[in-house]
Amino acid sequence: FEEPIEQILSCIPRERKTYLFSATMTTKVAKLQKASLKDPVKVEVSNKFQTPKTLIQQYLFIPSKWKDCYLAYVLNECNGQSIIIFAATCNNALRVTLLLRNLNFNAVCLHGQLS
Repeated sequence: FEEPIEQILSCIPRERKTYLFSATMTTKVAKLQKASLKDPVKVEVSNKFQTPKTLIQQYLFIPSKWKDCYLAYVLNECNGQSIIIFAATCNNALRVTLLLRNLNFNAVCLHGQLS
């Protein structure tokens, strides 16, 4: 993605505020930061190896035709707790959100194609 960024930087004013967000700080991203930012401020959320001691992580192997039923069952068992569900695609995320809302769960869909 280096070339498109260079094209964008050549078209915008030199005096500007630029925000660069990256989930990973690779050498390419660091190089891009040095080339395009003046006096950058680095903000890190946390160390990627730290997991809160109160976080409960679980996984289940479920036949795909029963995933929706098991999901509803697990959510009922965890009533009152905050849960994050990861979906493989944007369409799946929307489908699961609609399913959960129809089952009277409070569900919010977040994916990369939201505007």
